[in-house]
Amino acid sequence: MNKFLRYSLVCLFAILCGNTFAQTAVWEEDWSNYAELVKKDLTNKIPGYSFTGTIYKDGSYNGGTGLYAESSAGGDAPELLVAKNNGSFTSEISLGSVSGELTLSFKCNKNFIEVTAEGATVGELTQSGNDYSCTITPSASAIKLTFTNTKSTNCRVDNFKLIAGKPATLPAGLSWGTSSRTVTIGEENTFPTLTNDNNLPVTYSSSDQSVATINANGEITLVAAGKTTITATFAGNSEFDAGDASYELTVKEKTVITEVTVAQALEKINALGTEATAYVDNKAVFQVKGYVVGTPDWQRNPKQDNALYGNVEFKIADEKGGSNTLTVYHCNNLNNAKYTEETINNFKEGDLVVVEGVLQVYVKNGVGTPEISSCHLVSINGETSNVNMISVAIDANAPAFNLAGQRVKNGFKGIVIQNGKKIVK
Repeated sequence: MNKFLRYSLVCLFAILCGNTFAQTAVWEEDWSNYAELVKKDLTNKIPGYSFTGTIYKDGSYNGGTGLYAESSAGGDAPELLVAKNNGSFTSEISLGSVSGELTLSFKCNKNFIEVTAEGATVGELTQSGNDYSCTITPSASAIKLTFTNTKSTNCRVDNFKLIAGKPATLPAGLSWGTSSRTVTIGEENTFPTLTNDNNLPVTYSSSDQSVATINANGEITLVAAGKTTITATFAGNSEFDAGDASYELTVKEKTVITEVTVAQALEKINALGTEATAYVDNKAVFQVKGYVVGTPDWQRNPKQDNALYGNVEFKIADEKGGSNTLTVYHCNNLNNAKYTEETINNFKEGDLVVVEGVLQVYVKNGVGTPEISSCHLVSINGETSNVNMISVAIDANAPAFNLAGQRVKNGFKGIVIQNGKKIVK
C-alpha cells in the first residue's frame, strides 16, 4: 500500500510538473533549413513567409533583405538581414487549438526592430542584450506577425519562438554588441564590452589562445597575429536559459613605417619592373620626404558640379624643381582627412612634404609609373597640422576650423583656427 501510494505521488508530481513547465511551441524559426537560400531572392521561396526591402539589379537579387552566413544577432548562421528603411519580414501563423496569451522571443543585433500583428495585440517589447520578447494576445485563429526595420541601418534577426503562455525560464541576454573586431598588437585597442543585464555568472574563452587569451574577468591579452573567437558562456539555472555570445577577434601586427628619400623609393619601385602593377614589400608602409614639383592636381568630379573627391595628386623630388620625381597618387590631407574647399590651398609647389603610404609601380600599356598610393600627408614644411596654413580674412564672423582642418559650426567647444590663429572656445 505504501509503495503504491509513493508511486501515485510520484506520478502526480510528474503530471503537475509537466503542467507547470511544459511549453507549447506555436512557431519557431532559426533559418537552419534554408542555408541554400543564403544571398538569394526569398520571394515565394518559403511558404507562409513574405519579405520586403529586397534589392534587385537586372532582375536578379542584389542585396537587402535576405539570409546571410553570419551570426551577428547571436544565433547560429544563417541569419535574416532585414533591410534598412522599412524592410520587413512577415510570418503567417495558424494557432490551431492554442488560445490565450502567447510569448514571442527572438534575437536582433539592433534595438530598432518594430513588431506588429494582424489578428492579435502586441505587448511592450523588452530587451536584454540581443534577446527580445513580448506578449502576443490573439483575437483570431490565425495571425500575421511582421518585423520591420525602422532605421537607416540594416539589422539581423534570428531564433524566433512563439509559445503558449509564459516561458519557464528567461533568455540569458548576453551580447557583445558586434560580430567582429580588429585590433593591433602594440597599439591602444578598444575591445567589445559584454552586455550582461541580468548579472549572470559567465565563463570566458578564446578559440585560439596562440592569437589571444581572455581571463576570468574578461580581460584580453594579445599574443600574435591571427583570428580567434571570443566567447562568454552562461551555464543556465532555474531562472535563466543557458546562453552564450561570441565575436571574431582579428589581431594584426603593428605597422612598421620605413622612412625613405624619393631616390630610395624610386629604387625600390624600379626593382619591380614593368610587367604588371605591383607593390613594394607586400604593401609595406613607407614615409617619403620630398619637395612638391609642379602644381598639385585637386581631384574633382566633372559629373557632380566639379565637386572635390577629397584627395590630391602631385609629384615630389629630393630637390626643389628636381626631375627625378615620384607621383603621389590620390593623397588625403593631414591626419588622413579629406580635402575641402577651405583646405585645398594648404601647400604649393616647392613646399617640403612628408607622405605616408604604399609604394607601387602602376603599369598601363606597358608603361610603368612609380607612385606612392593609399596615402596621406604627414607634414608640410615641418608642420603636422594644416591649421596654420589656412588663409582667411581678419573677420569676427570668419569661418572656424578644427585641428583636422574641418569647418565647425558656431558653438563648437575646443581649439579652433579662426583668422589664421588658434583660439580656445
